[in-house]
Amino acid sequence: MPMKTTKAPPSTEKPQIEKFREAAHELETDDREEAFDAKLRRIASSRLDAKVCPECGHFFQGNGWDGIDAHWRARHDHVMPYAEAWPLIKSGQYESNKKAR
Repeated sequence: MPMKTTKAPPSTEKPQIEKFREAAHELETDDREEAFDAKLRRIASSRLDAKVCPECGHFFQGNGWDGIDAHWRARHDHVMPYAEAWPLIKSGQYESNKKAR
């Protein structure tokens, strides 16, 4: 008995280059592969060990918690003084009093 074959319907999926260009646009880079890869690597590595303000969700870029003191004093000192908050933040024990959004 001969095997019946059917043709697959034409794909409506976008070509790979269009997906790449859309991703490059979202990453705010051009569509050169080197620039795209560099930006993607920076984002991926920064998110793995990212430090995030437990009060507002601000991502600190660069070296660990650099800038947390100025950020906290400018935006959250009314919630808790930095001198009290920092040991809790550093140890991962600080909990925001804000309700989940």
